[in-house]
Amino acid sequence: MATQYKRIKTNDTQPKNKGTYLTKENWDVMKPFVHFAFKAMSVVASAIVVIIKIIPKALEQAPPKPSPEGRALKNLKS
Repeated sequence: MATQYKRIKTNDTQPKNKGTYLTKENWDVMKPFVHFAFKAMSVVASAIVVIIKIIPKALEQAPPKPSPEGRALKNLKS
């Protein structure tokens, strides 16, 4: 009795160029994730900008220079 082998059909929907990963099918799957990533990065960037604008500058926080009249120790010439 002879064994009959079935030949497996090849799938013609696969791209012919196997080095290209950005195909129409792949882009349709990745598109929502790419859009979400861009929106999330823009939210993070805008939050960073707002935080940096809120932080006061170092020159504004410098203590005022004391006036010579208001010093505790004055010249001890008597």
